[in-house]
Amino acid sequence: MEALEKSLQILREYPLCDSCLGRLYAQMGYALENWERGAAIKTMLHMQLVTQFRQGADVKNDLVSLARVHKPTRRFLASVGTEVEGVACYICGGMLTDVEKYAHEAVKHLGDIHFETFAVGTTMPSDVVEREAEVVKRFLITTGEPIKHEINRRIGKEMLGLLTGKRVDKLRPNVVVRIDLLTGKVTVVRNPLLVEGKYLKLSRRVAQAKRFGSVKTTLLEKLQYVRDLFSGSEHVIHVSGREDSDVRMLGPGRPLVVEIKQPIRYRGQVPPLADDEVVFSPVGFTTREEVRRLKEKAKVDIKLYRALVYSERPLAAEDLGKIGELSGKVITQYTPRRIKRLHPRRKRTRMVYELAWRLISPHVFELFVRCQGGLYVKEFIHGDGGRTAPSVAEILNSYLEVLELDVLSVE
Repeated sequence: MEALEKSLQILREYPLCDSCLGRLYAQMGYALENWERGAAIKTMLHMQLVTQFRQGADVKNDLVSLARVHKPTRRFLASVGTEVEGVACYICGGMLTDVEKYAHEAVKHLGDIHFETFAVGTTMPSDVVEREAEVVKRFLITTGEPIKHEINRRIGKEMLGLLTGKRVDKLRPNVVVRIDLLTGKVTVVRNPLLVEGKYLKLSRRVAQAKRFGSVKTTLLEKLQYVRDLFSGSEHVIHVSGREDSDVRMLGPGRPLVVEIKQPIRYRGQVPPLADDEVVFSPVGFTTREEVRRLKEKAKVDIKLYRALVYSERPLAAEDLGKIGELSGKVITQYTPRRIKRLHPRRKRTRMVYELAWRLISPHVFELFVRCQGGLYVKEFIHGDGGRTAPSVAEILNSYLEVLELDVLSVE
């Protein structure tokens, strides 16, 4: 009977509706709505107090307290000559009587969106939250739940009844219905859709995102078809590292995520792309956590490069043997001169794990570099005027120029 006694104490001070009273005991019982808990408590109090009143007990003041928020008790008191006016709930002010109406409004806003999952978020009037906190603190309530949780759940439950085949997903919903309970405004947030895959870049005139100079097109432009498939407003790409526009990406490909913003459709099979410049092989949908992991992984990935290098000084096979001294070395690099205008002067260190080479002619050789992600490979080869050390140019004591560079694998 502890809940009944505490509820009577609460109702003596605060008139509460069924939902706000029952929510104070939300963790008690099973498969009950808060209004059911509150209504049951009031019914039990009504039966108890009416019985005591008929037996001559002095409980009229308690009956009046209950009658403010309980029709059967008001009718009983009226039958014995005492009229009591009903009052609004101290916490919600009557807000919870028809909160489900927002679900119907939300469904109208969702009409043109082809989604699978949703979540509900509400902005609560601060005075409602403060009044609830006052009651909880005053009576040391430890079995309740916040009013916001109840409202979100009730609206979500009503929406499930109106939307066939949809489900609630609080972690990664396609759309979020936001309801401002102060203004009554309902808005829908269409969360981005993330498509994971790998790409190859077969051309030396394709940049990742921006056109410049002799760049013919961009990877971003090539992947617009993914955005169009889901009717998004725009798209961006997240890549595990990057290569210059004149560098080919070969081998098994580089991981990439296409982010489609504000899509209209959330279902669809992404077809692969294959032309003479770019190949994109989609894997499936992914998460924001995977995007973060992809970017972090780029810092520690091991990459294998192939470079075709011109040497101003004629070289023999035994000269190239000196390159082996750089295997297992930590390379110190300052921001390359070619991108200095875009980035401030920074110092970084990266590991070169393994090197292999092949002399093609006295002035041309092929170099394979297996290194830590983030190494400026061109600068590692030509030295960048001393901004990268040690370098291949320094070891060979010759001016070097990178004629071609390819990424062969990303481990």
